[in-house]
Amino acid sequence: MNQSPDTDHFDIPPHRIKAELAGHYYSNRMRLKFVGELEQRYRRYCSRRDRRYIANLMTLLLGLYIFYGVFDWYLLRDNVESVLHVRYVVGLPILFGVMVATRSRQSEPYLDKIVVFALSWLSFCTLWMASIVPTDVQGMYMASELVIVMLGLTITRMRFWDSVVAGWFFLVSVLALLPPDGTQERILFYYFCLSLGATTLCIMAQYGADRASRREFLQKQQIYKKNRELEKLNQKLKGLVDIDPLSGIANRRYFDQVLDEEWRRARRRGYNLAMLMCDIDFFKAYNDSLGHPQGDECIKQVAQCLKETARRPGDLVARYGGEEFAIILPALGETEAQKAGQIICDNISALQIPHPNSQVSEFVTISVGVASCVPDQHTSKMDLISWADEALYDAKSSGRNTVRLNAQTPA
Repeated sequence: MNQSPDTDHFDIPPHRIKAELAGHYYSNRMRLKFVGELEQRYRRYCSRRDRRYIANLMTLLLGLYIFYGVFDWYLLRDNVESVLHVRYVVGLPILFGVMVATRSRQSEPYLDKIVVFALSWLSFCTLWMASIVPTDVQGMYMASELVIVMLGLTITRMRFWDSVVAGWFFLVSVLALLPPDGTQERILFYYFCLSLGATTLCIMAQYGADRASRREFLQKQQIYKKNRELEKLNQKLKGLVDIDPLSGIANRRYFDQVLDEEWRRARRRGYNLAMLMCDIDFFKAYNDSLGHPQGDECIKQVAQCLKETARRPGDLVARYGGEEFAIILPALGETEAQKAGQIICDNISALQIPHPNSQVSEFVTISVGVASCVPDQHTSKMDLISWADEALYDAKSSGRNTVRLNAQTPA
């Protein structure tokens, strides 16, 4: 019962949780029924929790039921035929069907009804056998029936009202199948009173067990809700720590963390790790002519374009500093990384962000430096950054708005 909860069972709307915390989640003073959909959720929770337990219990019960035919023969000998008929022809097929049903997931919505039916049917068959055996052994069957009912009401994890129904059926069966015949009137009266008292005690025990189970269920709801809130808060805090507030992409801190992880992974698996260093061309002139607010907007647009372009699983676009961006591209060699850099250049130009003071275009452009290598014991992640930075410097020196590959990196 401590396993992770199914969201279909535990994802209760906030207003429902608020009502629960205020104590308004029970629909009666006995606190044995929840309000609205919560009751259905609780029933599904109990069915999933108990199905395997009930299925194993029914298998054990069926085995004992079959085995007790030996005692029928031992006690009755020549008069055993009618009792065995009730046990094996009338009772066994139904109980076997119940056992099979409890092993199917489709039975979960009806598990409580199946348990009540199984206990009631077992009670009926046992009392029927008690009614047709000789009086000298009748007490043994009556005693065994009382034990069956008491165990059935307490170990099958019935809810309170289900135990009331099963107990009521047992008492009615006692009156119907064991009517006083004049010779054993006092014994049968005593047995009925004993059965009434034992059934009442068992039902009272189930009342406490049902309330405790419901209280535990509500505690699980509240714990799960708080865990969800903490998870959302942690994600929000992680976003505040790892995301650059201006551009909306990863910041330098998160870039360093991911680069370290990807470097270790690429070294362990022996594949290429590529890096692109990107710089907005003549950004200082852009700020001087249009102002810093417009410059911030330009950074945002460029960052989002980079993010949309490098979107494979594992790719990371980060703001490296100022108007400079870094892109991590796992499992790309030099040729593929250079092509990716060219696509990025083209996409930034396609944004057509006006740049009145650019010396290479009327729109905002970027320069891209590319480096790629297979990490080994002779290289480090700082080498990869340095190679990409050198390639970026080469791109700027070559007229900007272009892509340059650092061909000195090891293949």
